[in-house]
Amino acid sequence: MKQNRYFYILCVILILKAVFMIAFISTTAIGLGPDEAQYWTWSQQLDWGYYSKPPAIAWQIWAGTKIFGNTELGVRFFAVAISFFLSLTVYFLGLICKTTPKTAFWAALVIAFSPIGLLSSFLAITDGGMVLCWALATLVFSKGLAEKKSPHYFILGFILLVGALFKWPIYPFWVFVLIFCWFYPYLRSKTIILGVLISLLGLIPSVIWNASHDWVTFRHVFATVFGSHLGAGKAASVHSSNFFEFLGSQFVLFSPLLFVMLLISFVVLLRDRQRIPPAILFSGITALGTIAGYALLALVQKIQGNWCDLIYPNAALFVAWVFVERFPRVIWVKIGTVLSVILCLFSFSIPLIQSLSLFPSLQIPYKSNPFKHNLGWDNLTQALVKVGYDPKENFLFGDKYQTASILSFYGPNQKRAYFLNLHEIRLNQFSFWPSMANEQKGKTGFFVLTENSPHFEKDLSLHKEFYEKNLQKYFAKVESFPIASLFESYGKTAKIALIFKCVDYNGKEPSSSGITKF
Repeated sequence: MKQNRYFYILCVILILKAVFMIAFISTTAIGLGPDEAQYWTWSQQLDWGYYSKPPAIAWQIWAGTKIFGNTELGVRFFAVAISFFLSLTVYFLGLICKTTPKTAFWAALVIAFSPIGLLSSFLAITDGGMVLCWALATLVFSKGLAEKKSPHYFILGFILLVGALFKWPIYPFWVFVLIFCWFYPYLRSKTIILGVLISLLGLIPSVIWNASHDWVTFRHVFATVFGSHLGAGKAASVHSSNFFEFLGSQFVLFSPLLFVMLLISFVVLLRDRQRIPPAILFSGITALGTIAGYALLALVQKIQGNWCDLIYPNAALFVAWVFVERFPRVIWVKIGTVLSVILCLFSFSIPLIQSLSLFPSLQIPYKSNPFKHNLGWDNLTQALVKVGYDPKENFLFGDKYQTASILSFYGPNQKRAYFLNLHEIRLNQFSFWPSMANEQKGKTGFFVLTENSPHFEKDLSLHKEFYEKNLQKYFAKVESFPIASLFESYGKTAKIALIFKCVDYNGKEPSSSGITKF
């Protein structure tokens, strides 16, 4: 009865959260980020794979837009659904690990209302599907640990197959499986080999796409993992550490208090590891091992903060177990969750505070706005119409894939924009689609550059001079328009758009001699 009560309460809370997120997304107060817009362009041209990611995120967004149209809600709907099922998975993971219903309940709430849990229910990114699959894989493997028998490696392999269709970093799950098989003989089974092979089938779509595209995805991933950072189209090995930045990002992703509690839990793990139930131990070891591994790498090269977000479902369970059952100090779990919600609500409210000039004495710097790359796109649509852009006669283009993606979604009639590689930077997905030279010769295009404060304030005249000069190489006539303000913070312009009307495209493209394909 107690288990049922916790489950019903959890479902009500998660449904209310989902309804709130859907309502908030529908307001379009915070638009798509460049990556979300890029994934949407992928969903308009479904394929076996894409330049930088496997195909599942495109399939996910395609399904959402078939239900809700090419809107922000269509793009993000299944992110809300994935987050809902992620929290339920963590709840059932707790029960399978034989924690109390109370512990499982709080573990589910921790992951649901941590910053990473709230953001994953709002943004359509590849991490969401991968994290859900990691949690499901943990559930299957932990069931074997709890019951002291070999898990269903076929099912485990299939779950990891699906996760790999979102992001490949899910594969290190097998490393932890093998470590635990060494210490717990009852986990060993010949079927593990078949499970691994099944999971590797998740690479097939990407292999099919890459086989006809010079293996660019694999080369791109190799360069990223081994610290090759690209500038001006040429690869250069730059090993710059970001250890403290990486740890700081983990404080933000899991919320400060919850992350401190996680560190305390790691101390408990190292001190009492022999007395911790194996199923619970697995969640603790995967969380500690992953964070520690990436932290060590961050000492020698730049590591993105979200690279280890897949282990936070395990972290949520382990923190809940330590503070609800091991100490117990459930009050700290409650406080940590409430503070996380407050932190997230404040973060989501920053765009509104800045645009309406609320609390002027506070004056939150625009650069501190976590959604600065998502704002002002409705005004961009209006600015394009104002300068005479006609989607039936003209085309849109930019010199960054992020800009081309935003123009594709927010441009009138949502026509796919183009990427003109003026700076000879590395290729992107737009480089593998029909180009301006293929489809727009002799036509008039509108070039758009968007920039946030304080960057545009420094070199605006130089930007304008550079683009007027370089665009003239490809068009008979280039006309610039007054700066369009896209977003204002406390009455001051914080994001702008420079728009150029470019007449009679000559069909030429920038030299590709210095451009790397990864």
